[in-house]
Amino acid sequence: MPPHLRRFAAALLVLFICGWVLSEAPSQGGSAQDGSLEASRDLQTTSQALVRAGRYAEALPLTRKLHEAYPTNHIYLGRLADIHEHLGQWPECATAWEAYLKVSPTPWEAFPSLGDAYLKMGRAKDALESFARWPELQPDNPEAAYFHGRAYERDRQFQKARTIYMKGLKQHPDHTDLRVGLARMTLFTGKTLEARHQAEEAVTLNPTSVDARLILGMALRSEGKLPEARRQLEQARSMSPDNLDMLQVLGGVAEQQEDLPTARAAYGHMLELDPGHVAARARLAGLQPRKQP
Repeated sequence: MPPHLRRFAAALLVLFICGWVLSEAPSQGGSAQDGSLEASRDLQTTSQALVRAGRYAEALPLTRKLHEAYPTNHIYLGRLADIHEHLGQWPECATAWEAYLKVSPTPWEAFPSLGDAYLKMGRAKDALESFARWPELQPDNPEAAYFHGRAYERDRQFQKARTIYMKGLKQHPDHTDLRVGLARMTLFTGKTLEARHQAEEAVTLNPTSVDARLILGMALRSEGKLPEARRQLEQARSMSPDNLDMLQVLGGVAEQQEDLPTARAAYGHMLELDPGHVAARARLAGLQPRKQP
């Protein structure tokens, strides 16, 4: 279940058990408007309705009032964080999730959104530290292990990422993302043959995994098996034609096969998707026919 749906379900459960929408007595923080419980309930109802309607900018001031009135109410903090996330207000989003971690009975619901907020701000180290907290809260959650490993990947600590993926797979051997992550890190640490076997296992486990076929294609390319690599990449493209990583590797394989039209098409599509992609622009420029003097 996606994180935002899990948080919504958790919120509904709390409300059902409590039988009312406020998890704190008014005397612990006052109401959000005029000191009356009824006014606070009205404010909560309106805030919730606006969020459900996707009207986040309108919901923000109301939800902020609820949080100010009931600062340790984790439901309002989670809603406030979600609103900031939808509005692209990443510093405020991270601050709300950090506060949520301190007061919520289900603090793991702050992930992966908290780490993603730090990434959006360009704070990779803070993202790494936040993703390291998730497995501490949920040691048996394979998603926690996966995001922790990915954080080390982004920090180019490939051996640490590999170790985390291996540990996660001992508990969850059928988790595709962990298996793909292990294959990717094995490849990046120079163990090409082992990486290919791991990627093949991932493809067998989940034939529709684009990432698994991408890593398998990369491993086969490293072994010089270009036709086999091309087949894997073409299958990945049929499932996800706009995947930038796949397109870049496909373009490279096509170049090696001297299939320049396919290479140009791959790099050109990358630039359609991301006009600022430096590598695609450079590769495409190098493949343009030279004008006769």
